[in-house]
Amino acid sequence: MRSFLLTSGGAVVLAAAIVISLLPVEEATRVITDTPDYCNQLYHQASTEAQKAPITLAPEVNTLIERGREMCHAGQIRGGIIRLRRALMLMHLPPPVAGR
Repeated sequence: MRSFLLTSGGAVVLAAAIVISLLPVEEATRVITDTPDYCNQLYHQASTEAQKAPITLAPEVNTLIERGREMCHAGQIRGGIIRLRRALMLMHLPPPVAGR
């Protein structure tokens, strides 16, 4: 009886693994590392989005972008990435509603 339980349990795990492997993958996983190239990529993305923004951005966004660029160039990669991600996040937030 014990061997039957182990065998049937193993079969369930195998069946689950097969089903999961057959599910569609919507987007490939992107590995992000703290490199100067990634920092520069974020800077270009943030500055491009800021220029194309249909509304006036908060001054904090431009400050974060410039400070992020400066930190990337100074070798302070993690600090630069943090500021650039924060700028991108702020750009993607919905605008505040007046009167609230």
